[in-house]
Amino acid sequence: MHARPPAFPFSMITLLMAWTAFHAHAETAFKPAVTRSTAANRIAERPDYAHALGGEWRWLEAGFESRTRYEVRTNDYTSGLLSDDALVTRNLLYLGVKTALDPLRMVVELQDSRHFYSDRPQNPNLSDTLEPLQAYAQLYFEDVVGAAPLSLSFGRMAFDWADRRLISRNRNRNTISAFDGIRLRVAHENAPWEIDAIAMRPVTRNIQHLDQSSDDLRLYGLAGYWRGWSPHVVLEPFWLWLDQREAAITAQRRNLHTLGLHAFGQWGGGDAWDYDLSLAGQWGSSGGLTHRAIAAHAEAGHTWSAAWKPRLALWLNYASGDSRPTDSSSQRFDPLYGATYAFYGYTSFFAWQNIINPALRLSFQPAKTLKCEVMHRGIWLAASNDAWVRAARRDATGGSGSYVGQELDLRLVWQLNTHFDIDLAYAHFFPGTFVQNTGASPPANLMQIAGTLRF
Repeated sequence: MHARPPAFPFSMITLLMAWTAFHAHAETAFKPAVTRSTAANRIAERPDYAHALGGEWRWLEAGFESRTRYEVRTNDYTSGLLSDDALVTRNLLYLGVKTALDPLRMVVELQDSRHFYSDRPQNPNLSDTLEPLQAYAQLYFEDVVGAAPLSLSFGRMAFDWADRRLISRNRNRNTISAFDGIRLRVAHENAPWEIDAIAMRPVTRNIQHLDQSSDDLRLYGLAGYWRGWSPHVVLEPFWLWLDQREAAITAQRRNLHTLGLHAFGQWGGGDAWDYDLSLAGQWGSSGGLTHRAIAAHAEAGHTWSAAWKPRLALWLNYASGDSRPTDSSSQRFDPLYGATYAFYGYTSFFAWQNIINPALRLSFQPAKTLKCEVMHRGIWLAASNDAWVRAARRDATGGSGSYVGQELDLRLVWQLNTHFDIDLAYAHFFPGTFVQNTGASPPANLMQIAGTLRF
């Protein structure tokens, strides 16, 4: 009579099979939380206007977006108090081959940006006619690291990084920043975890000729995304290295390391609380000076379960300034290639540098197709003897104070149907004592109305 085999190995195999099945199900069913902070959700790879086609064309991704915007500015502090109106257009066309030639995939995205009827000189933030915004090949492999895919992309790319404060695919600006280089991603934006590494050269926009990346400017980065504790805690640590030591002009030379963490989460049922935090430290050299700087964003919000889904949020942006302008060091934080519009004011007068910026934001949705928001911001210089950078104003003595002013922002987005929306925005800047003590100080206004068509 044969001895009965022990149950232990069988039980272990059963448990292992059950754990594997559960893990696979969890991977499939996992849906990570996204931050409720305004404009901080990233576009990791495919732009939101593009989509996969169906049927026998499911291997092809395509999309077309056309935005026409009329804007009026009075007393624009970034342009010498110019008052002007303009018609600006931005057209994007996206094509991506995703599965037909696996593991080889390809993406091409064209951008055409123009502005009309304006007294402003041509500049690459407004105009960049018919350029390849993206043109890259990708090697894509499923289930390389556990159940996670791996992709290696090389060519020209446009994307968001972490919370978009240091690298962004510009949304409101009429031209979008791009980079030439290599990008390695393990997993994807909907997985519990992800690793994203880049080695890039930022592309310089050229109105008269094709855009080219700079030979003396390099950008390296590594980011991790841990979403396994969603929705309560999502962690996004990152490191970026900007190397511009070979620039011909000393003032343009930069060798900057930026180490930071973006974290966010939410809790509660119908009435929910949420938070969003960003911390970044920067060191290296800038313009021949030793560089040390810090920046932070802290936000807390509450969403009510009422019909209009109101959310009230309070936040504080901070970025250090150069508090000792005559010494051999620099403390002004460098925002690199980050977004500004929704973060620091619709006027785009400010960026994540030399700023203390508390803000209150109320958003609500009166109808399913209508979204509204009201924001009130206060602006101070973090270092009163450093500059209000975008307005090119500075009192090196610090005697003009640090209070720059306040800004009121209003916005309404009406989604008429799945293909067309109207975006109406208004901003008013109230100048403070620093502005009054350093030159002309009239109030400033921005009004813009945009229609966007997507297919």
